Amino acid sequence: MRPKSSISITFLPKNEIVVVSQEGVNILDIALKAGIEVSNSCGGNGTCGTCLVRVHQGGQNLPPRNEIEMEMALERGFSPNERLCCQLEPVDGLVLELPFEMLK
Repeated sequence: MRPKSSISITFLPKNEIVVVSQEGVNILDIALKAGIEVSNSCGGNGTCGTCLVRVHQGGQNLPPRNEIEMEMALERGFSPNERLCCQLEPVDGLVLELPFEMLK
């Protein structure tokens, strides 16, 4: 049984599960710290769009896009389930797909 404060995130396509217990980190940082290489060239500032993920589960628990992410989504035509992992704080039960072309 996981501690109450832990959050489980599944990264597809490899079904890599990461359990996080600290707050205030974004999903990009979590993935990189876990050794899941996610393409990113702006250092997590939300300006390059290369850390795009597709939310397969748990999207209803995510907050709305912030201003940075909304601007990128409108500019590039993201679908509702496409989000920038550098702009998202984790929520339990997320299942995220890292598109093949986005992996390093």
